[in-house]
Amino acid sequence: MERGKLIADRYELIGRLGRGGMGEVWAARDRVLHREVALKLLDLDGIAQSDLSRRFEREAVAAAQIVHPNVAALYDRGIHGDLLFLVMEKVDGQTLTACLRAEGPFPLTRALAIAGGVCTALEAAHRAQVIHYDIKPHNVVLTGDGLVKVIDFGIAGFVQAAFTVARSSQLTPAGTPEFGAPEQFLTERGDERSDLYALGGMLFAMLAGRPPFTGHNSIAVVRRKLDEEAPPLDAFRPGLPPEVTALVAELLERDPDRRPHSAQQVQERLQALLASCTAAEAPTTAMPPPQRTRPMGDRERAPQRPSPDSWNRASTDETPFTPDALLPRRFTNDLSIEFARIAEGNRLSREAGPSDLAGELARRGCTEVVVGVYAEQPGPHATPENPVHVSVQVFAFADVATARDAHGYLGDGGASWHLTMWSARDGGGLAPCPDEVYRSYRWRYSWRENRYLRVALAYRADLTNDGSIEPWLAAAARRAALSAGPQNHRGA
Repeated sequence: MERGKLIADRYELIGRLGRGGMGEVWAARDRVLHREVALKLLDLDGIAQSDLSRRFEREAVAAAQIVHPNVAALYDRGIHGDLLFLVMEKVDGQTLTACLRAEGPFPLTRALAIAGGVCTALEAAHRAQVIHYDIKPHNVVLTGDGLVKVIDFGIAGFVQAAFTVARSSQLTPAGTPEFGAPEQFLTERGDERSDLYALGGMLFAMLAGRPPFTGHNSIAVVRRKLDEEAPPLDAFRPGLPPEVTALVAELLERDPDRRPHSAQQVQERLQALLASCTAAEAPTTAMPPPQRTRPMGDRERAPQRPSPDSWNRASTDETPFTPDALLPRRFTNDLSIEFARIAEGNRLSREAGPSDLAGELARRGCTEVVVGVYAEQPGPHATPENPVHVSVQVFAFADVATARDAHGYLGDGGASWHLTMWSARDGGGLAPCPDEVYRSYRWRYSWRENRYLRVALAYRADLTNDGSIEPWLAAAARRAALSAGPQNHRGA
């Protein structure tokens, strides 16, 4: 191929971006929509004329259904002569491979944040029943404005079958030896847990500066992966929180049944780890102690942050049950969109939902709820014409066991869909949302920690039923729920 070549009478090749065993990637200009795209040309030895072209079509159509800010969008596909081509969103930035090569092991919070971005992409893909099969640093791009983008969804599985048929040789597995799951190098095709294994390998590489398995060639790497357990992460990066090393070890289990079963499970753990590690790494400024002529009395002692253990029981928790103590003024979600609190207040639990729901809360000793309403703020990634709104409610219970039981009812049991959704009243204060909000597309996220349960429900101001807005609602609801809680109380 050469610059200026026209593909499918529409895409003009501008410049080659890369070349690999499957073909080439070009920057191209879409003459119909007048935008720049990435065009991948797949040279698979005439496979375009075989039955596999139908599989190529199915894989591409499925991948095109993934609409998510952490996924490079697939726009078009087709056949040009003996070549298959895919037209994708052109993502400007550096691959994770290049960043690791330049910087070495990452700080913990950065590695967790990047893994979280990849995991949200996997969540969206797996909901669309698309498995990547080749999650690796080279397929993750970090953009200049801080977004994580996963590229090449829908390609690896097809290429596996294509090489098998086209070359009439033994199975060429989908996946890269250093990061692919063990089952991908056997006769098994793999499933969502294969992507999670690769995510674990990538998180290992970001923290250790190397993949979990190495060898003098690909065969040696695969043999080690099939015969040995993954090495412990702390052997290469001592001092990490045990929760981090445990998560990586679970993701790298050889047996898929021993890995986490869903990207959502992994994402929740990554979010919790990122929140706790970010708090632990918060910078402090050392000040010289003041000169005192007498000991400090009780009223003069500097307020201390309560330990999380004190939040486990009402008898030891001194956090005021108020919006300012339990809700942040602002938060920024994983898409770099900022939200501000525009209304707040305390409400009786009987106002939290229908009578049966209120009765269940009262039975568990919850008589009051803290409510906050957040609105999306203008910014480079925001949608000011149709901002996202989030209704957040915080419930407090006597102890962790009661909160866990309530979470089973409200969160896992689905009753939280029937919670009252709140909006900002004209002139100030809270008002229940009108019925139209309940008929719009919404997203719920519930989170329990200590004796507190937080539930966030997000919707868009235009009350659309368009399911493609799910990534924006999900990111807003998740961060709203995770940001709420007693950690917002700074003491008297």
